[in-house]
Amino acid sequence: MSYQVIARKYRPQVFDDVAGQRMITDTLKNAVVKQRVAHGYIFSGARGVGKTTTARILAKSLNCIKGPTVTPCGECPSCQEIAQGNSVDVYEIDAASNRGIDEIRELRETVRYLPARDLYKVFIIDEAHMLTTEAFNALLKTLEEPPPRSLFVLCTTEAHKLPTTIQSRCQHFSFRLLDYSEILSRLEWVIKQEKFDADEGALSAIAEAAEGSLRDALSLLDQAIASSGDRLEEGHVRRLLGVVPSQVLAELAEAIGAGDTAKVLQIVERVATEGYELNHFCGEFTRYIRNLTVAKSCGAESPLLQLPPSGRGLLSRLCEQFSEEDLARFFQILVRTESEMRYALNPRFHLELGLIRMVHAGKLASLESLLAELRGSLPVGAGKQVSRSSGNQPLSGPVPEKRPQYAPRSAPPALVQQPERPRSPVKSAERPEGTPSKADSAPASPAPPASSAARPVTVETSGDPRLSKIKTLAFGQSKLLSSCLEPVSGWRFEDGEVRFIFPKSDSWAVDFLSASEQQEKLQALCAEVLGQPVRICVTLDSEEKSGLKNRRSVRERAEDDEGVEALVKKFRCTLVDVVDLSRE
Repeated sequence: MSYQVIARKYRPQVFDDVAGQRMITDTLKNAVVKQRVAHGYIFSGARGVGKTTTARILAKSLNCIKGPTVTPCGECPSCQEIAQGNSVDVYEIDAASNRGIDEIRELRETVRYLPARDLYKVFIIDEAHMLTTEAFNALLKTLEEPPPRSLFVLCTTEAHKLPTTIQSRCQHFSFRLLDYSEILSRLEWVIKQEKFDADEGALSAIAEAAEGSLRDALSLLDQAIASSGDRLEEGHVRRLLGVVPSQVLAELAEAIGAGDTAKVLQIVERVATEGYELNHFCGEFTRYIRNLTVAKSCGAESPLLQLPPSGRGLLSRLCEQFSEEDLARFFQILVRTESEMRYALNPRFHLELGLIRMVHAGKLASLESLLAELRGSLPVGAGKQVSRSSGNQPLSGPVPEKRPQYAPRSAPPALVQQPERPRSPVKSAERPEGTPSKADSAPASPAPPASSAARPVTVETSGDPRLSKIKTLAFGQSKLLSSCLEPVSGWRFEDGEVRFIFPKSDSWAVDFLSASEQQEKLQALCAEVLGQPVRICVTLDSEEKSGLKNRRSVRERAEDDEGVEALVKKFRCTLVDVVDLSRE
């Protein structure tokens, strides 16, 4: 008799043997007992989690000679033939190779007839998402109103590719990936049945490599047994699977915690030289950091850890070097690095860069701690060290008690004015007597700005030759446009914007120049005179004063804020601009 692989030899034959899908199997068992079995089911999920196996068990439960029953005997001709895949009334169709409309038409002809021997005629369509659109359309009516004593089970790994018209006619069960502990316990049971010895670390490595698929785990176990002697050893299994030893992962985590960039790069060099797949190594280290995070948050004895008990002591000691914030940063960096490596021409460079980021990520302080310090929750005294959240390395050196007095905000961009000639007269309402002008104020003045002092804005009018040139060009191009520019009471040019200010009595000019056609003409004239692209804004004198007043009041409020003042002193910065978000 030919050898039967472990995945087939230990395939579940009753609902209770299906691992990790308790909710689904209980629902199907109740449906069989209460005789409420639907005519159509969709079993979706990743590979190797029990979809087709559960469909076969459902077929045996309905067609067993003792049935319908939730515990098929496995000895009657119907149970044996279904298990072997050659039952006359249970059809297993591979939709990947039988995906056309002709195959579905043949199925429709077959379903018209009653079962030859059993109670139900069952159609198990594997990889159902591979069917063509025409095939799905041909199956619709049969799924909606099937003949009596017929059952359809559509198994798929990509349920989103099934048409909604198909999904609405079936009951959908989503099979989940198995946990590490569930796969490990199943492997231990199989090893006992095979009467074979295995290290705990060897089975753990297989359970991790399976990534939630029990069938993959059993296939890997079969391969490991075939390549070993009388015992499965962890080192041999890891070399066979290309899995980096856990000690290397621990050394890498220790090097990152110690900030030893040289050792981190040496470990990458060793892993690459020994022929390990770097993408796979990055995924393993991501799982290791995940285990560190769980150990830090839930304890080293948590069942959430994907690790054998023998390795939990080292993990418990190692996680003490990091805070939860550190591990969260590491997790985020590794997930991004793994994604970048997948399509990179030089994955090693991306891996090294990601690990170097992890080395330096521990030196960063959280934004919350800085804000708390600024608000006074963390008092800063002379010579005090501002530590990172884990308490291992300082964020910076001693923080002096006093900061140099910060310079006031630089004056806003000067209004357009004529160089080397006396200042044009200004309106007294714009600037109170005795207040220094913007041009006279030095940007590096040591005195802090007075929050209550008025901040005047000088508006130039006829004294600027550039405004005269704009009016001259406008007169040569359009008399109407020129006449609209005549009542201009002031203008300014800052940040690429030319603002024309009109008296309230000449609002008609603002309305006319607000038209897109006139703005385009005026924009071209200003760009020609000023030598750069500009934006045009026309406004009334009253609106301009109101806007300046609002801007001044918002800035004054910001400068009076204790948090802003503390932030300026802490980082030795200058308040440049203020935006009132409440007006956005």
